[in-house]
Amino acid sequence: MLNETYKINNDFIIKLHGNFDADTVKVMKDDIEAYSKYSSNIIFDLEQVPFIDSSGIGAIVFLYKRMVAKGFSVSVTGLTQQPLELFQMLFLDKTINCYANVDCYFETSNILQVAS
Repeated sequence: MLNETYKINNDFIIKLHGNFDADTVKVMKDDIEAYSKYSSNIIFDLEQVPFIDSSGIGAIVFLYKRMVAKGFSVSVTGLTQQPLELFQMLFLDKTINCYANVDCYFETSNILQVAS
């Protein structure tokens, strides 16, 4: 699992490549814990993730709970195939904002900021 992170404005993007499963979460455990201490919105870019399991879902939900409690958001972009089906089956797409890609996230978040 290769991942890269970068920040744009007040948004921290975690771009994952490969499966987001128990092995990946085990390797990323310290990073995920560190991300939960950030003061920014977090976007998981899962465009290059063909498979996610309960551990991957758990990592996203872990960050979601902590960031929302601090007044920030967690969003997911690029869901396709199995990850999308799992998000829909668990109704996570009704709780966590999901976007087609990172560009769609920024287009929507800019509209929301202007409207505020």
